Amino acid sequence: MTDRNPTAENLSTATGRLAHSLVNRRFGTLVSELIMIVAGILIALAIDGWVSDIKDRRAEQMYLGLLERDVGEIRKQAEQQIDFEKEQLGIGARVYQALGTGGDVADRAEISELLGALSTRRTLSLSSATYDQMVSGGQLQLIQDHDLRDRIVRFFASMDRTERIVEKNNTYLIDELYVPFLMRSGITVHAITSNTTSQITRTAEILKQYLGPDIVYPDDAVLAQPATAAAWNDIRRNVLFRLLVSSTAMASAESIVNQTKDISQAIATELNHGQ
Repeated sequence: MTDRNPTAENLSTATGRLAHSLVNRRFGTLVSELIMIVAGILIALAIDGWVSDIKDRRAEQMYLGLLERDVGEIRKQAEQQIDFEKEQLGIGARVYQALGTGGDVADRAEISELLGALSTRRTLSLSSATYDQMVSGGQLQLIQDHDLRDRIVRFFASMDRTERIVEKNNTYLIDELYVPFLMRSGITVHAITSNTTSQITRTAEILKQYLGPDIVYPDDAVLAQPATAAAWNDIRRNVLFRLLVSSTAMASAESIVNQTKDISQAIATELNHGQ
């Protein structure tokens, strides 16, 4: 059995060679060994950084694609809001004109239905799960283009502000002012079954299922009065007020559509640049 040579064993490792060189004061060899170690570390760090950059760029492309999708969904929401408000404005214009002429009994029944249709409103959702995740998880920094990142932040801040304003207007101006006015005035709020939203139509169908197809609504005391009565003027004023609410919501939705087009174009440009 042969004895192992500790010196030979130590020389077989980089640390051992360095120690041996240091002991024997072979500074040239020592420097060479240090350079090789540092170079190896730097190369490893460079490779790791390169791989990390590739992963970050792939993640950036993925998130930008998801943001582009969410912006498209927000645009659809805004376009649907425009269609809804157009419908409400059309209903409001019809009832406002009818209130001005008075009309016969049949017209007054239609006025009651139209006033009920104006009591409906639509919730506008402008949020993005992708953006919320990026903010909470710190992935927003993956977007290299600082200008694009700033535009995205400002866009979603604007969407959040607009959503809250529209919801507040709906809650206060329609739910808490317009609808209670109709109820206090003795006007029966019910749905019409044509030329309006599917949800309102379905509401009328449900009522007929439970109250019968020949449902007779209570007489509206205000509408039974002459068209020259002061109560009619109050209705006209509130209908005009309701039209103003829809006009404001429609203008906001149109602005949203324009903003989504701008930010979508910016995101698409960055996506194409990254490919």
